[in-house]
Amino acid sequence: MVKTNFSMLVALLFISAGLAGCTSDESEKDQVFPQFSSVADNDETYNKARMSGSPFIVMFSAEWCNNPCHTSMFTIWEAIPELTVLVMSTDPAENASGITLQDWHEAANAFDDDDSTGDTGVTLTTYAFMKGVEAGEELGVTSPGTVMFVNADGYITATKVGMLEEPQEVLDLWETAQ
Repeated sequence: MVKTNFSMLVALLFISAGLAGCTSDESEKDQVFPQFSSVADNDETYNKARMSGSPFIVMFSAEWCNNPCHTSMFTIWEAIPELTVLVMSTDPAENASGITLQDWHEAANAFDDDDSTGDTGVTLTTYAFMKGVEAGEELGVTSPGTVMFVNADGYITATKVGMLEEPQEVLDLWETAQ
């Protein structure tokens, strides 16, 4: 009798462990990217309405973040050139560390340039650098280098915290937003 009860208890534990998280109110796929509106370094306003109907990538960064941020930016470019990527600063300071949005974009562009060979030609022209403090706070982003893949309906389909180094990983995560 004790052995049967113990066996049933173990079976119930395995079943309940398999269901853990299934009843959560909000999974990553159900999380909607919040409303936002920000003027980017190209003087264009980006907001949720503008991005509606198209999948996009948001990289939460900061003006002073070199790595993992710059490496991830170029890995995304290598995987999917010329995709519109919103690079949102989580630093609330205007011109954080004395760096303007334009300076920040120029520093990112120069990241892959080799001192001996010069400019590689990649300028991240379709990346919009802007403030995104409120969106980051609402999503609980606590560190620069967080990348979110958002589908055409505005749902976050994947999140990567830390450096993206492999173009295939970007392609796999981008596929979730399609």
